[in-house]
Amino acid sequence: MSDNQEIKVWDLVVRGFHWLTVTLCVLNLFILEEGHRNHRYVGYTLSALLLVRIVWGFYGSHYARFTQWFPTPARVVGYLKATMKREHPYHVGHNPVGSLMIMLLLTCLIGTALTGILTNYEDLFGDDVMEEIHGGFATALQAAIFIHVLAVIVIDHLTKGDLIRAMITGKKRVPSGVEISDR
Repeated sequence: MSDNQEIKVWDLVVRGFHWLTVTLCVLNLFILEEGHRNHRYVGYTLSALLLVRIVWGFYGSHYARFTQWFPTPARVVGYLKATMKREHPYHVGHNPVGSLMIMLLLTCLIGTALTGILTNYEDLFGDDVMEEIHGGFATALQAAIFIHVLAVIVIDHLTKGDLIRAMITGKKRVPSGVEISDR
């Protein structure tokens, strides 16, 4: 492959979901006041985006589908073994450890959204129970986001992966002579 070859990896739905989720999380985690109307509306919007992404995970483009990047034990162990040998396998889509992170992020997002919605029904759960669980998910989400951003920077450096640019343009530039692990 030449230095200029680009591979289409992230479609518009995946990139739109990613950047809208980033924006909405920044709003709800750091700017808007918890429990107020705008905080709830942002949460409802994020919930709708999650539903779109889940459907897209089954019916979307190749690299958007869960089956393409689902982190099976064999994929994770194989990737970790290769990484320990300093081989750093090149994946156009998510590498297996990155896939685990995506699963964690989606779990935290779904948990935060669902418990946020359920805070409206505190009579069913008792005072503040859902708010505490919601806060726990939000805190876990913040930690996962921090680790995710750090990992993207490190993996991009190690593999010349072009991850950040790809999440903007939808295309990855594949370095010359690199074997792609997830074609």
